[in-house]
Amino acid sequence: MIAVRFFLFALTLVATSAFGGEIYGTIKDADQPAKGASVEVKTDAKTYSAVADEFGNYRVVVAETGKCQITIHLKDQSVTGEVQSYWNPSRFDWVVEKSGDKYSLKRE
Repeated sequence: MIAVRFFLFALTLVATSAFGGEIYGTIKDADQPAKGASVEVKTDAKTYSAVADEFGNYRVVVAETGKCQITIHLKDQSVTGEVQSYWNPSRFDWVVEKSGDKYSLKRE
């Protein structure tokens, strides 16, 4: 019986170490919240998506840890940046700036 408990405990530790964390934050378009902006976080294995709420807040739960690419779709344009997924939740606040006809992404 003790061996079974030890095996289940070890299995639980291995399973939880395979999970990533949460990437969250805010997106602003100039000084206004980017309401309804579409957010994609792409890892080597999968793409995770979310939509910013009325305050520009987004939240994406990523199953893997490591470097990820974040793409924000706003006003028929896409801007890309880099984020890191950790075991613990990570906050990334972004400002989408317009320069001429092009948008750029900057960490706030």
